Amino acid sequence: MARPLRIEYPGAFYHVLNRGHRREPIVADNRDKQRFISCLSRMAGRFNVLVHGYCLMTNHYHLILETPEGNLSRALQWLNVSYAGYYNRRHHFAGHLFQGRFKAVLVDSGEYLESLSRYIHLNPVRAGIARRAWEYTWSSCRYFVGSQNPPDWVETNRILASFGRSKRAAKQSYKSYLSEADVPNPFDDVVGGSLLGTETFVEWAKSTFLADKKADPTIPQLKELMPRPDVEVIVEAVAEHFKMTVESILTRGRKRNVARDVAIYLSRELSGLSGRLSLIHI
Repeated sequence: MARPLRIEYPGAFYHVLNRGHRREPIVADNRDKQRFISCLSRMAGRFNVLVHGYCLMTNHYHLILETPEGNLSRALQWLNVSYAGYYNRRHHFAGHLFQGRFKAVLVDSGEYLESLSRYIHLNPVRAGIARRAWEYTWSSCRYFVGSQNPPDWVETNRILASFGRSKRAAKQSYKSYLSEADVPNPFDDVVGGSLLGTETFVEWAKSTFLADKKADPTIPQLKELMPRPDVEVIVEAVAEHFKMTVESILTRGRKRNVARDVAIYLSRELSGLSGRLSLIHI
């Protein structure tokens, strides 16, 4: 069974998503919704997790989380098990409530928090169940635009700081930000289903957390995200092994050029390029 890739470290930011089993509802009424929000608040306090935004929909939820202690998996496991246990008891439900393991995208907090916040707060508008995002009761949006102060476990200052010096001005700017006509989907920029950020951030995450990982068929994302050696490095290593020059490996037309065949094979397997393109790349 495939497992999602988890990159966890102190101070990491994530977009977390989980859906109902077979996309079925995870809440039946307002009592369920209130209980989920209560579980979310308890999770934040219990695991020292900062909630920078949330949106609870009928069959899924979105969260923007920061983990000062690098404990995302433990926190989300507690949230999902606690809420699912309540739901099953109340509704006499015996099966899985959620579709499986939650999905978590590691987020570059310097570039994507604002667009991610807007995207999840607009979920009810896109679904046609709210005319304005801040009118939807079961998200954190009203704390970003209205006069109501957020509860202690909801952190709005980090995102609002990008919209104005005073809180009043920032909230008004954020409200205008939500009302823009053309809202791009930040998830179009997700790399390997796990990383959302600038090229520098993505390369840092890959080299820091994935460079020493071994290939694992149960984690499909690893194949795409694991750092790949340059073709030049592969060819130089093959040349050294066969005690040949790089030029002799790259020269076409020679019969029985075993070193060239090995270089093509390794370039294809390790760099991700096709055999022909891998040598043309040099």
